[in-house]
Amino acid sequence: MRILFVTPWFPSSVNPIAGVFVDRDAALVAEEHEVHVVHLADPALLTDEDLGVAHRTGFTVERIPWGRRSPGDLLAVRRRLRALIAGADVVHTQAFQSLLPLAGMRVSRPWVHSEHWSGIGDPASLPPRGRAVVGITAGLLGRPDVVTTVSSYLGDRVRTHRKGVVRVVPSVVQPPARLVQAPADPARIRLVAVGNLVDGKDPFLALETVRTLRRRGIDATLTWVGDGALRPSLVTESASDPGVEFVGARDATGVSTALEDADVFILPTRGETLCLAALEAITHGRPVVIGARGGQRDYISSANGRLVEERTPDAYADAVLEVRQRSLTPATIAASLGGAFSPEAVRAGYLAAYAEAAALRNQRR
Repeated sequence: MRILFVTPWFPSSVNPIAGVFVDRDAALVAEEHEVHVVHLADPALLTDEDLGVAHRTGFTVERIPWGRRSPGDLLAVRRRLRALIAGADVVHTQAFQSLLPLAGMRVSRPWVHSEHWSGIGDPASLPPRGRAVVGITAGLLGRPDVVTTVSSYLGDRVRTHRKGVVRVVPSVVQPPARLVQAPADPARIRLVAVGNLVDGKDPFLALETVRTLRRRGIDATLTWVGDGALRPSLVTESASDPGVEFVGARDATGVSTALEDADVFILPTRGETLCLAALEAITHGRPVVIGARGGQRDYISSANGRLVEERTPDAYADAVLEVRQRSLTPATIAASLGGAFSPEAVRAGYLAAYAEAAALRNQRR
């Protein structure tokens, strides 16, 4: 089959880590089918080397500049999508923004949409303008034949906007080549966080958790991997503390190293659609202490971590000490996920969604 992926999120030369999960999904499907990815890209994030059709391992990528406020860009996007849809067997849109240029357009092929966006999972986290846009456009989720979501939490919210089929197909999580035992030092707890330095991740609460542990006589440190608007103020706040580091964004190897050097992963998030960072920590054999709201409820258990309802440093400090006292081994923690996030499981989920979308189209005909 010829599968047309349409996505606003995909790695580029300017932002090589954006939409890496869509890249992985395309590669998975391309192992059995012909895949062409259309990246509806912010023109500011494109360089000359991004334009045209690029050949990646197993599939092709075409980047189309799309300035959200440019009527000319929108018309060009719609013209190109019409031509590509006509030559596809299945259309697979990824993330809510990919639905916008298809509004009012006839999609003549079986259509699967995969939702990842936190704006659907938690509209209250958006600024007023964003909430207004979602309120007006969320009904577009009713158009695809099948919608997949990365978690049951997000699936429940998508169902408030559509009556059709909704299935859970999570993102792929690649396990490390080997599990590394955390250094045994009962007098010390090395915390690691991976995520953007934004209000939704609440890095200041992580910082206060470290200070709370120290007041209890625990030698606690924190390394936060990630960047964002809050980084300058966090660096200033922790400037005199050698045990706290905000190291900025790292590539996959850098993230793995940070996880292997830690005892416990912490993320005081206010809400997640899935949280790949927490899943990666678990596959590295590290227990996870994370906020309770979101898709992480699908996989956090006593075998791999703790969900924290109360948003206080004491509650997070208690949870860190609790998971540390369980003496979980890296192998036990990593095995707790089973095969739910394996490439084989995710690919099977997408192929089943394609078949279901085609069957629904045939029934309507």
